[in-house]
Formats: sequence, structure tokens, C-alpha cells
Amino acid sequence: MVPPLSPAASAAVPSSVHPVESGPDHASVLPPEVYRSCLQAFGYETLRPHQQAVLGEVFAGRDCLAVLPTGSGKSLCYALPALVRDGLVLVVSPLIALIRDQARRFALNGIPCAAFDSLQSADEKALVWQHLVRGELKLLIVSPERLARADFRARLKALPLQLVAIDEAHCVSHWGNHFRPDYRLIGHYLADFGAVQKLAVTATATRRVRDDIEQALRLRRPAQVWAEVARTNLRLKIVKTEKVAAHYTLLLQTVLTEEGSGIVYVQTRKQAREVHRLLVDAGIAAEVYHAGLPPASREAAQRAFMAGTARVVVATNSFGLGIDKADIRFVHHASLPASIEQYVQEIGRAGRDGLQAHCTLIYGSRDFHIQKFMIDKSFPELTLLIEVLAAAREFIGGGVGESPLALTKHLRSVLAATEEELSAALEVLCREGLLARLTGTGGYGDYSEVLIGDGYCADEAAILRDYPLRKGESMAKLEAMKVYAAATSEQRRFLLDDYFRR
Repeated sequence: MVPPLSPAASAAVPSSVHPVESGPDHASVLPPEVYRSCLQAFGYETLRPHQQAVLGEVFAGRDCLAVLPTGSGKSLCYALPALVRDGLVLVVSPLIALIRDQARRFALNGIPCAAFDSLQSADEKALVWQHLVRGELKLLIVSPERLARADFRARLKALPLQLVAIDEAHCVSHWGNHFRPDYRLIGHYLADFGAVQKLAVTATATRRVRDDIEQALRLRRPAQVWAEVARTNLRLKIVKTEKVAAHYTLLLQTVLTEEGSGIVYVQTRKQAREVHRLLVDAGIAAEVYHAGLPPASREAAQRAFMAGTARVVVATNSFGLGIDKADIRFVHHASLPASIEQYVQEIGRAGRDGLQAHCTLIYGSRDFHIQKFMIDKSFPELTLLIEVLAAAREFIGGGVGESPLALTKHLRSVLAATEEELSAALEVLCREGLLARLTGTGGYGDYSEVLIGDGYCADEAAILRDYPLRKGESMAKLEAMKVYAAATSEQRRFLLDDYFRR
């Protein structure tokens, strides 16, 4: 376990906030080489205002937190410093698929780039280190799990590190939409590199999440830069229906009138199967994607969508992080999302090429109650959580871990709780980083997992203290989404801006 961060070490200095629409003109401070490199490597003659603002902070040597919508060109904000300035840019990214795709795209743009991931062979990793030591790379992409390794950080310290970019930075925050325990400790790991400059980028972050990101990453007097939450090329529409038959008929008609590829988001796995069957029966080439499917099935669905052999993916919110498909023409919701953050992140996957794209939300009153039930289910009582944590750690001991099946069987014998309650508690404990889940492929090709007693959390007491508040926060987010959906189109513009700026 990593010791808790001390207040003195973890506190971020208050930031200066520079919204693009009213902030200072940062374009004048950018070196001419930035524009030449932008044109030569990416083919862009100009930068967008928010890119100019972020790059202005970076080239001025300041830490920066950039909240920019999906498809707004966040990667240029750390790729151009890699091209123009001396030294290595380290990018921390959450998924192997995303890491590999980023490395491929940067290489195609002529940026000397490499990545480390868990699927590489020892020889492949050794080759990357050779290039790094020789100074042949300008940009390196790794996962937070790789950064957690002390031996990796020790070798990296010998290299001239000019900037660390943390992609999908909302994953750092307990109050964010996709919290990941391994992300929470990035600031602790980066302390090994002294006063290295940091750039945190994300598509959505409320004030509470922004403050949490600054503190967790230990940003020094960071500037905040943001762009408009929903891009102007997205055509947003919200329709409320009350009868299930009318709901599905409208959804089918909406998809049938669309051209090109798209995503239909749903609330539950059951709804994913139903909507998928509805589209397939109508002759639409569609795939289904949710966390209950085997990894091979999910990967096949994603490949088919990216390749264009599947026109539509019907998915729960487990689909989308790292999906870099520029020509998605629509993202529709067949039910109410759990939060405005989730909604904005998901519609942001449409129209990344800058062309017009449609985003229709079709929902009913029942959706709110389903989401509320799912929140209740995902937040077991704190007393049960503490009991399960203590019993699990005692059972696992100092061994190499236990399977969830064996652990659940033991917990049922010592605690007065159902299997469903215990499974939910274990899920939360892993989600919060109090236990760790190791996954892999078993000997017979089955996806297997092992739970170990020491997780990734930096401050166990703080996690347990804030846990009840987290449930309240989730309910407040759902209420805000309900209000947003019921508002008029004019009111929504104000509500969306107020939600992320307040």
C-alpha cells in the first residue's frame, strides 16, 4: 500500500482559469516553429483557439488543466511540444488499445514515438529502451500501471523529461465519471521526477473534479483552459416517450433515417440485446457491446465497427473510451444517461471530423428509476463494505490471491449477506482500489481473475469517509441529467454551461 499523501505534498496551488471564449490571446506567445510543425506533421495551417490557449500555457512553462470536448484536438497540445522542444514527452493513457492507436497515429505524422504495454514481448520492450537511451524518441506513451513500477521510473529518470501529459484526466478523480484507482496515484509517482511540467487533458470536468485533479496530480499554479462543452457541429435533440412500443419504434425510425455509422447507447445489458435484435431484424448491420460479453466478443464488435463492416454498435457506457473513429455520423441514446458528464462524453464521439452529426436522446420516466436502482445497487452499505474488506483481507492473507468464486464462498460462510450483496461489495472495493483485481487468460482460454488484498488506494481512510458522499453525488448527477432532459432547447444551453463552470 502507498502511504497517504500529506496535505503539504498534495495541495495544489490555486489556478488561473482561462476560458477560451473570454481568455487572453495566447497565440502571440507561441514560437513560429509550432505553426511550421503543425503544418508539416498534421497538415493544419492554423490552430483552434483552445489549442492556442493550451499551447500558450505549455510553452510558457506552466502546468495546465485543459477541459476540451472529444474530437477537439487535445493530442496536438502535447504532440507539438514533443516536436518543437528538446526532451521527451511522456503521455499517460488508460487503455492498451488507445495507447497503441495513439502511437501508430503519431508515427504516421512523423513524430518519433513508442509505447510500453503489457502485451509486448521482452524483446519489443528492450528495443524501445534502446531508442529511448539513444535519444531517438520524442514521445513515449504508457499506462498508469507501467508508471507505478519503481524500476520503470528509475530508468526513466535518467532521460531528459520535458513534459508529462495525463490523458483522460477525469479518471484521476473520485468524483469523476470513470474513476480509476491506478490513475489516482499518478501525482505520487511523478514526484520522482521533481518539478517536471504537467498537462492534464479531459473532455468533461465539473469544478469539483477539476479541483480534485489539480490536487491529486500536484499541479503547480495550473492554468485552466476549456472550450465549449458540445461542439457546434453536433445537432442535439431530446424526445420523451412513455410507452415502450412507441419508444422503440421512434428509435428504429431515427436510426433508419441516418446515413453512415453510429452508436446507440442503452442503460442495461438486457436493453442492449433488445435494441440490437430490433436493428438486425430491420436489416441494419449492427453489433452489440457490453461488459457482460467475453473480451473476444467485445473486441470483435469494436473491430467490426471501426472497419465499417458494422454500421451501428448498440452499447452500454462500457463502450467508447479510446474510440477514435472520425466519421461517426450519429450517437443516439435509447435511455436517460446517468449524468450530464456521461452524456457529453458519449455524444462527443460523433462528428470528430468536423462535419455535421446527429445526437438524439429518447427517454421515458421509467429511465430515471432504472438509473436510481443501478446507483443503489452499485453503492452497498458502508458497514457491509468494511466487513467484507476485513474478511477478504484476512482470508487472502499474504498469499498470491484468491478467485472471486472462492472468496465469495468464504464470505458467505462468515457474513450475513447474500451472494449478490457480496459481489456488489467486492466490485466496489476493487473499483475504489481497496482490493486489486488481476485479470488474464486461463489455461482453457477462459477469462479469469484473481483478487489480492492490497489495492492501489493512496488514502483508505479518505475513501471510506467520502464513500457515502459519493452515492449522494451520483444521485445529484442523475437529478441534473433529468432536469437537463426536461428543459427547453434554449434552457439546455444555459444548464450545460452552468453545470461545468459553476
